[in-house]
Amino acid sequence: MKSIRNEPSQEEIDRFWRQVKQEIKQIPLAFERKQQPALLTGIDVYQVNFQSLYNETIYGYLLVPKNKSQLPIVIDYLGYMNHLQEPFQFAHWALIDCACLVIDNRGQGGRTKDTHPYETTQHEAPFGRGILKKEDFYMKRMIADSLRLLEVAAELPEIDSERVILRGGSQGGGIALIVNALAETSIFATFADVPSHSNISHRIESRTGSYHVMQEYIDTFPDSKETIYYQMAYYDLKNLAAKITGPVFASVGSQDPICPMTDFFVSYHRISTPKQLTVYLNKGHGGGEAKQIRKEMQQIQKLLKRI
Repeated sequence: MKSIRNEPSQEEIDRFWRQVKQEIKQIPLAFERKQQPALLTGIDVYQVNFQSLYNETIYGYLLVPKNKSQLPIVIDYLGYMNHLQEPFQFAHWALIDCACLVIDNRGQGGRTKDTHPYETTQHEAPFGRGILKKEDFYMKRMIADSLRLLEVAAELPEIDSERVILRGGSQGGGIALIVNALAETSIFATFADVPSHSNISHRIESRTGSYHVMQEYIDTFPDSKETIYYQMAYYDLKNLAAKITGPVFASVGSQDPICPMTDFFVSYHRISTPKQLTVYLNKGHGGGEAKQIRKEMQQIQKLLKRI
């Protein structure tokens, strides 16, 4: 196999993402919302859908505190292979007078499908799809969908567009940070719990989390290693972290075998905005669990000067 560079240049990475964002802009958003039966007193719930890359329909929920305006919004990104079940899972954001927007990631078991064919690799696991070409890789689709949520938020009359908060855990934590880095407007704050997608080549080599499928492919096709590492550099948080805006609140488990703390540190050190890191000693991928959610709620209230 012809030798290639281990990683693209920063200029090449930036150019790729500019092209992806331009590709997204060519697709009409076609945003729709439909009110659902009352969830809890004081919260309006809507089922939402919109169009994204390759004209896939993306489905999710919007929760809005009743009779409120100019609301901050939490865009909550789901973890790997998690999918929406009941909107009350996200009602805690309404308790601090924040709206919440959340979608099913395409092809991860929920209502949002992944129907557009792949050019290179096919796999039951999303992170085994399209891994030989950056334009074909599954994460291009997921990040595009996640970026479109910023457009959806801008369509909501109840929302203060200057107070958009991104948060997520695991896969979702990494996506929240990547979306921040790629956003064309400043983000009010970002919360990333046990985040993924950092130091990807090492994640593949060490077979951690969703990246183990790539190492399995390399085991079968050893000549693919350099190609896969090169393509994954475009998606590695460490190569995007310097572009993050607004304060960042991150948390990790010191014994996390899925999204190892040390892999996230590679990206965390490149974030130049105000940042805080909570390390949960002797904890695994669950990190701080419910305690961390409560902490995020309190930090958001402080940022909004409500406590």
